[in-house]
Amino acid sequence: MINEFLYVYDDFKRPVNSLRIQVNAICNYHCMFCHMEGTDRNLSYMSPDEIEKVVKVASSFGVSRIKITGGEPLLRHDIIEIIKRIKKYIDDISMTTNGVMLNKLAFSLKEAGLKRVNISMHALNDNDYLKITGNSRDFRPDVIDGIKSAHLAGLEPVKINFVVLKGINDDKINEMMDFCLENDAILQLIEYEAPREAENSIEYKKYHVDLSKINDDLRKMSIEYKRNTLHNRPVYSIPWKNGIVKVEVVMPMHNKDFCMHCTRLRLTADGKFKTCLLRNNDYFNIKSFDEDYLRELYIKAVKNRIPYWR
Repeated sequence: MINEFLYVYDDFKRPVNSLRIQVNAICNYHCMFCHMEGTDRNLSYMSPDEIEKVVKVASSFGVSRIKITGGEPLLRHDIIEIIKRIKKYIDDISMTTNGVMLNKLAFSLKEAGLKRVNISMHALNDNDYLKITGNSRDFRPDVIDGIKSAHLAGLEPVKINFVVLKGINDDKINEMMDFCLENDAILQLIEYEAPREAENSIEYKKYHVDLSKINDDLRKMSIEYKRNTLHNRPVYSIPWKNGIVKVEVVMPMHNKDFCMHCTRLRLTADGKFKTCLLRNNDYFNIKSFDEDYLRELYIKAVKNRIPYWR
């Protein structure tokens, strides 16, 4: 058990116990809503040794969960080595992936130390899928094979990330619940988010869906209601068809409760600590991977965390 007194707290009394590591900033998708973890697409990346050094320091301050992201993390040829190195210090390692390459790598990822996966799948028909991903090829069969392989490998629970988009897939939530029931997955409904300065953009107004009503409807349908401690997200168990489907709702926009329960620090592919996805002035550049320097920079980054919505 992690000693709570090891945590570094920000000035809003929020401990950091989770580190989100962007291992690359390239992807084989071009999703219309992608925030690329608050970075631009680029070819920068840290070596497995550099990532290990950061994780070692973070774990010494009570970080007990790692989320590996990209870009698409499975495009890194050394992703297995990265997970093995992280596993030396932290057991709870998860990954967000588009799932295209998961069928080939699921068992190796599990053996290396990966615990579970979030798989992005934002549409069930080819037209919507191609529009959202910006691809000319429909990779859904590969993704579905990846979901099956994740189960076989023991990467549990499997979560399906579904960004709700007005006029594209907001009327397909029931179909996604069917899909998740059939594939023994948790459905994670995600609100399309943007920084304040983009809220009046044509794109945001066109596609953003406030999930409040959907959340209220799910609450009324649920037979069990829990909270994910990260962001205090609601998780519902819904009687559905011939079984139970779990639905987690991620509502970050104008949600001070979401931000006040954020216990995460971010690490970008080019070696910067980042305190918040929606801020663009909060980068702490890692200029040296000396352990003492990393400890000082880690503390500085955590102390600079400010809830975006408050």
